[in-house]
Amino acid sequence: MATRDQDSGGKFQLSRRDFVKVGAAAAAAGAVGVDWAVAPSRANAAEVAATYTTTCPYCSAQCGQKVDVAADGTVLDIYGDANNPTSRGGLCAKGASAYQLVTNERRIGVPEHTAAVDGFDFTGAGFEATGVAWKRTGNTAWEPMALGTAMTQIAEGLEAARGAVTPGTTAASNAKTVQFFGSSHMNNEQNYLYRKVIANFGTSLVEHQARI
Repeated sequence: MATRDQDSGGKFQLSRRDFVKVGAAAAAAGAVGVDWAVAPSRANAAEVAATYTTTCPYCSAQCGQKVDVAADGTVLDIYGDANNPTSRGGLCAKGASAYQLVTNERRIGVPEHTAAVDGFDFTGAGFEATGVAWKRTGNTAWEPMALGTAMTQIAEGLEAARGAVTPGTTAASNAKTVQFFGSSHMNNEQNYLYRKVIANFGTSLVEHQARI
């Protein structure tokens, strides 16, 4: 169809007739509704009690997703939304693997809950973190631990890594011993609080998963 012409510097040349053929083939594919990106749900249709329309949480592209759910709330499948005006059903490798965010058997669990008891205020008084967290040292096995203990250890570790605080301030001038790495799973409100923590900690080493 296309030929390489030595007189044109080695560029491929396409004749008018071949161009018309290619255009006609593309028009025919569009007319019959050929979709190259959208994969159908892998869930058994008889088990699907509801299908929800949402967006992928992995980055700011916000590609459309469909979530098939069973009657008991179990997620059966997550796949591209063909009606989304931006992604048209296409998903990258991260979006296509979203099903395993909630179903992978290798997940060891997440903190069960964080409760605010009576008298809670934003200075820390009256706040109690309850539940279970997970910790491992080096390449050892994951072990459960109290969420309150985990939060205390994290705070103490950050304080030690930050080092001395500049007199008259609440943060080190620019502590470069710790880098903060954001997640696009967080919404605007969570990212706002996250950025406040970084500012209070005092560092210029800030990155975000969605940007890279």
